Amino acid sequence: MASRDDRLALLAYLEIRFGVRPELFEDYLFFRKQKSWWIFRKTPLLADVSRMKISRMGVKAFQQVGRFIKPTTRFIQTFGHHASKARLVVEEGQLLEIMEGKGFDVDLGIDPGYVILSLGERRVVGLGLYVNGLLRSQISKKALKAEMIQE
Repeated sequence: MASRDDRLALLAYLEIRFGVRPELFEDYLFFRKQKSWWIFRKTPLLADVSRMKISRMGVKAFQQVGRFIKPTTRFIQTFGHHASKARLVVEEGQLLEIMEGKGFDVDLGIDPGYVILSLGERRVVGLGLYVNGLLRSQISKKALKAEMIQE
């Protein structure tokens, strides 16, 4: 299980960077493996499986990338609609353009770091990385293709 300090740091990061309230994760446990964190919904069945050797469980939620904590695409697609900050609504053409590796200049008025990218208000597709006024995609082509198919 992740340490209490890890949990508090991740929840503080979500709240400060994205405006996602920590209370949203009261029913989740956090696990750390090297430079990655996983989340798993609490369940009474945990006691039953605690004697088993488990290599992975839950959803990979974050990983340490250089000086940044990067939420995973799956995590952001699941919880990103709760964000009230560091979120940018893009048009499909803009998204396809940045998916081709072209960043675009934008003044978001926020510190460098990850930004949630949405098509419309509720359809979170993944993350962009905002550095020096330039936004670049952090969404894998596989994840984007799956998202576009769900349309």
